[in-house]
Parts: sequence; structure tokens; C-alpha cells
Amino acid sequence: MRRFLFVLMPIILLSFSTKGQSRAAIQQFQKAQEAFRNGAVDQGWKHLNKSMSKGKGIYYQPYIYAGDQSFRNGAYDTALEYYDEALAIQELSSIHLKMSIAFKYLFQWEQSIHAMELYISKARLSRDRMAQARNELDNLKFTEGEYEAFIAQNFNYNIQKLSFSTDELEYFPTISGDSEYLVYTHRDISGSRPTDENLFMGTLDGIARFGHPLVGNLNSVLNEGAASISADGQFMVLTVCNRPDGKGKCDLYFSYWNPNEGWETPKPLQGDINTGRWESQPSLGPDGQTIYFVRGENSLSADMDVFVSTMGTDGNWSKGKKLPSSINTPDRESSPFIHFDGKTLYFRSERSPSLGGSDFFKCTRITDSTWSEAVNLGFPLNSFGEEFSMVIDKSGTFGYFASDRGNEILPNYRTMTALDLYRFDLPEHLQPEARENYDIVIVDSLNNRAIGNATVQLFNDKGVQFYNGTSSLNTGRVRLMTDGSAIRVTAYKKGYVPYSGGISGLEYIAGSVHGPNVAYIKLVPVKSGSRFALQNILFELDQSTLLPESEKELAMLFRMLMDEPKLQATIIGHTDNQGKRSYNQSLSEARSEAVLGWLVAKGIAPARLQSEGRGMDDPISSNDTESGRALNRRTDVILR
Repeated sequence: MRRFLFVLMPIILLSFSTKGQSRAAIQQFQKAQEAFRNGAVDQGWKHLNKSMSKGKGIYYQPYIYAGDQSFRNGAYDTALEYYDEALAIQELSSIHLKMSIAFKYLFQWEQSIHAMELYISKARLSRDRMAQARNELDNLKFTEGEYEAFIAQNFNYNIQKLSFSTDELEYFPTISGDSEYLVYTHRDISGSRPTDENLFMGTLDGIARFGHPLVGNLNSVLNEGAASISADGQFMVLTVCNRPDGKGKCDLYFSYWNPNEGWETPKPLQGDINTGRWESQPSLGPDGQTIYFVRGENSLSADMDVFVSTMGTDGNWSKGKKLPSSINTPDRESSPFIHFDGKTLYFRSERSPSLGGSDFFKCTRITDSTWSEAVNLGFPLNSFGEEFSMVIDKSGTFGYFASDRGNEILPNYRTMTALDLYRFDLPEHLQPEARENYDIVIVDSLNNRAIGNATVQLFNDKGVQFYNGTSSLNTGRVRLMTDGSAIRVTAYKKGYVPYSGGISGLEYIAGSVHGPNVAYIKLVPVKSGSRFALQNILFELDQSTLLPESEKELAMLFRMLMDEPKLQATIIGHTDNQGKRSYNQSLSEARSEAVLGWLVAKGIAPARLQSEGRGMDDPISSNDTESGRALNRRTDVILR
């Protein structure tokens, strides 16, 4: 709900009768208004003081005007004195409203709430306006509690303007998974005509004095902005407007990073995500297959809400599903940011209760379809004014926002001219789960050439998938945003045998300490005689029943056999040395037969497949450790 910012609204004064009021006072007041409109502030105050002197005790309008001017200049105590003078002459309900806001800006909550209650009791309002006024009273009481909580926590948010943020407009930051730079929307406003929106990059080293336009073919003479960059920095979704190949006023486009040419010319996202309405403000999920974004009739419409779209196996993006009521309300929601943990969503909302016209909120995804209740981020990330957009670093301990009021809770109406970028620290109760980045690069085993668009799936050590996407088109890179636990990796590209393996937590933690945290996965070209292990085909304990988390890896084996119809395959089951030899032999045979049966059920001709079990006879690692035994419990495939 739009807030009562009545202090800044034009004052309807001249409709009141001037009977009995000093004509000289009225003339001086009119001259004061004209002077202020022309920017002659000193002259304006000179006429205003004369008006108050000549109309003292009978003419209240100049006192209200003087209070409003004082408020705009941050002199809230002085504003209250003028409003008191006006009240002594004529009790108007609107003066109580103005006093309520001035007391609020002085953090004098009891007086602010009392003045709002007086306004409600004395004002003659329509039903809708009365509901707004009562809502504002609730907001005041909520804000009092939030301010007391802010003071009590004694946390230094350390809000600092970024070194490359200029006097021009900078907003909608998006952060890379390695935390080395921000991509943001930039617009020049200091010239005779404002420029179009373009995407810039700023290095987060604390030294860079300026950001620079993104290299390549992304920026144009039209508007490009409100972007989201993938964790690996190789793919971007951005907002472009009024394009011939677009569907609506603004649409979501994508671009790939090309190491030789920079960012490629953006194209509309495939699928149904663009609808002909206004789609904007994307945030890419770390799983590689979700985009959170905003949809509405236009950028100012009241129906603005946050949606999520998923990418299908064909590479097309769904139309998008509106997020539930804990996130979307009858008021406007915008500026979503999904953290690298994949489940903590930060967004902007105009709902109540709130501190200002719009506030930042946080929600946590509980299941695929349910979310926690929204939490207001409170002071000082929210203020009495309008918020804009924010992102949080992978560590979860700090972030960046765009603001026209900087680190102030109180908007300074004299200096609010341009949006700037700021860094801030985040208290623990508002933090998401921390993540670390570790890169995988898919390459050809024969020539080490990067393989783009390879299907890559990542699972945690419990078998839960947290990434399902493709390697970067031009670099073969995939960035893992991990919680430090061991992960399982599967990868496939037509013309190669499937890869199956794992990366321990120790490997990528050590990698970030001792050198570049990058793993190269070498895909072997497919040919008759090729042999490979599938480490992520899992079974019930001591049984041949396939676990559901095996489906993804089996699907890649099926896909390869469909891509290579002339090849045949022998499936070989292996066990560790726990138990009797005869038992393990039977178990390995049953498990290989289960894999064969799954493939046949999916449509592979039985004549192309054979199965056998080797039991505990062909270990590839020591059976003295659990990690070694896990490697020995595997399914091998030999192509014929």
C-alpha cells in the first residue's frame, strides 16, 4: 500500500476563506511561495517571516508552509514549532498528520502515535482514506518496535559507498559467485539529456574508481538493465525493452560470455517465460534451472508480483508460477534475489506493516512449494523512504544495495538525486546459509578443449540434487556453490561416454587455500571398447532395488545409448569385500540385471545389452576404508 507521505504533498490552503485575514500577510505569503518555486530560498524565507509577522494569530497558512520547508531541510524540531503555531490559530486535522511524521523522524514514537490518533479522530475521510490512515497507525507502532530492536542489537552494519559508484545513476546490482565483481545498471543523468540504461561492471577490490561498460555486443542504443549473472560468470539473463523480437513492453533475454569477443548479442529466452506483459528484474538460481523474476502490466502497475520459471529438458523456460502469499501480497513486490544457497529469497515489498514506502524482506524456501513467513530486514537496511534492490554475497555475511539515501535511516530530501551502490554487513539472524565456490571445467580427454553445453548434474553426499544444467557454451565451465560437503558429479555430451565421479569436501576446501579451486573433468570420446564406471548408481542396502536418486545417472546412460544406436553395452556389477564371496557375487549379478531391466523398460532393445557380476574380485581401491569401499561398489559399462 502506498504510504502517507503527506508532508511532500501540495498543501490545499487557498481554498479556505481569507475573510478577516491580513491582506498584507496574504501578499507576502504569495511572494514567498513564488520565491521558493524559483529557487530563491533566502528571499522566500524573508517574505514568509513577514507574512507570519503581519498575520500573527489569525493567518495559519504561512506557518504550515514554514513547517513543510523546515521538514524538507531536516529541521524537524523547527517544523514542529511552526505546526504548533498553526494549530494555535486553526486546528486542522492535516496539521496533526504532519506533526506525526515530524515526530517519527525525531524517533519520538509516543508523540508520533498520539498525533496520528488525533488525525484519525478529527479528519473527515472517505472509507478508503480512513483505512489508509489506520494502516499508517499500525505501521508507526510496528516501526517503533523495529527501531527499539535495532538499537538493542548494537550491530554495526558498516554501510559504505562503493569506490566505483559515481554521481550518475547506478542500481540493480548482481554479484558473481566468486565475489570479485558486480554487474549493475548504469545511466548518465549529468548531461543535457539522460542516456539509455546500460550494463556496467565494477571490480570489488575497494580500489577501482570507475565501473566500465560490459565488453562485447550486449549494450546498445536501447535500454539494457536489471540483469542477473550466473554463479560462474558465463551466462546472463537481462531485461530489455521495446525490441522487435520481443513479446511485450519489457522481456527477459540471455547472453553468453565469449572469451574472445565478450558478451554476445542478447536473445529472448526460449519458451513461454515472456508473455507480452512486463517481465523484468531476473535472479538466476544456483541450480541452473530456475529464474525468479517480476511480472506486471507495466513498471508502475499495482499488479507487480514475483514469479519463478523453470527450464525444461528441451531448454525452454516455463511461463512462470506466481510465488505464494508469504511473498506476494495485494501490494507490489519486486527486486527478487535468490541467494547462492538456493533457498533464501530477498525481495522488496510495499506491504504493511513496514518502515517506509517499500521495505526489503527475506523468505526461506521450506519445500518445493512452501516458503517461510516474510521477515522485514529492519533498520538500517530499510528506512522511512523507498528501498530499491539488494544482493547478498556467497558467504552470507555481507551484501550490496542500491539506495538514494545511503546509510541514513532518514531520507535527506536535499541530496536525494541519484541512486548509488553501497556495501553493508549483515547480522547473523538475517544471513542465508554460507556457500563456497568451486569450478568444474568440462574438457575433451584427447585435446583438453573445453566442451560447452554438456549436461552436468551435481548431488550432495545424501543424493539430493542441487544443480542440473549445462557447462558454459564457450568455456565449458560450471560453478558449484557448495556448503563444504562431498558432492557427486555426472556429466554427458553427445559423442562422449558419460562421466560419473565425486569431489570430496577436502578437495575443494584445500583447492581454495592452496591454489585455483578448479577441477577438470575429461570426457572420453565414445567408441567400441570404451569402459567407464558409474559411481552414482545406488541401491537399497544389501539389495538390488535401485534408489530414486539413481535415475539421473541412468538417464544419461540411456541418452548415450539412444545417441549411439549402433553400440551395444555390457553392464558389470561390483561390490566391496564386506560379506561372503558367494553373497557378493549374487548381489553384483542382481544389481547389473536391475540396471539392464531399467534400460529395457525405457526402450533400449534387449539384444543390445548384456549383464554380469564380478562380485568383490575387481576392486579399484582399498577395502580398508569406507571411501575406498564406496569406490568399489560401482557399475561398469563396456561398449561393444
